[in-house]
Amino acid sequence: MLLRWLRRRSIRRQPFPAAWEAILERDFARWRSLNDADRSRLRDELRFFIAERYWEGCGGLAITDEMKVLVAAQACLLLLHRPQDSFSNVSSILMYPSGYFAPTGPVSIFGAPRVTHGGTMPVLGQAHDRGPVILSWRHARDGAAADDGENLVYHEFAHKLDMMNGPVDGTPPMDTREQAREWREVMSREFAALRESLLNSPQHPGLAGAPSVLRPYALTNPAEFFAVATEVFFERPDALRAERPELHRVMGRFFRTRPDSPSESAE
Repeated sequence: MLLRWLRRRSIRRQPFPAAWEAILERDFARWRSLNDADRSRLRDELRFFIAERYWEGCGGLAITDEMKVLVAAQACLLLLHRPQDSFSNVSSILMYPSGYFAPTGPVSIFGAPRVTHGGTMPVLGQAHDRGPVILSWRHARDGAAADDGENLVYHEFAHKLDMMNGPVDGTPPMDTREQAREWREVMSREFAALRESLLNSPQHPGLAGAPSVLRPYALTNPAEFFAVATEVFFERPDALRAERPELHRVMGRFFRTRPDSPSESAE
């Protein structure tokens, strides 16, 4: 702890790199909506995040500062208003140029199979319990640039939040028992409501194309529901609040922020 404190103090004393500021201004869409206080906090947090993790390029990818800055900025945004928390269960980040093949078997949130080019399951990213976060750089970069409700980094790091308190069940660590109870009630209700609305949609056979701000993949299981909801909460908060106000409210309470009103804290 002392070494980390000393390292962070040293980092704070250094000016924020001008090249990194330019990357955020140019390539991170959410940066433009942050107030000055949040920008200042995010500059510090992303520097800590970068310094305290191992980064590795896979599939011939050479890791650059641009890659580190954009991934770190997106990950740190999730916990920007939860200063007592950190991704303590993330020690390494692996990146491929684009999608990659992983072995069939346990998926990212239930196991940590070794990733190889000889696998048969195409994926864009994985979050391994007691293991690394693996990302497609192309999709991580594209997610930073657009607020379209789909963001690979938010999704995989939401899984890592979920993993911090045991079972991967769509419930990250809560502040109180009352908050945990409310979270489970609202999430269960919203999961069921989404399933009902999608299954009854006249627009398609099955689920594709259903009229919801949450894409059908959210119905895979409660863990994926939380990860997809996290993407939408940070990228399309107005749409989420309009369609599912209770889901928007409990998400805001957990993350302690309202992305649709950056100057306000969540209730």
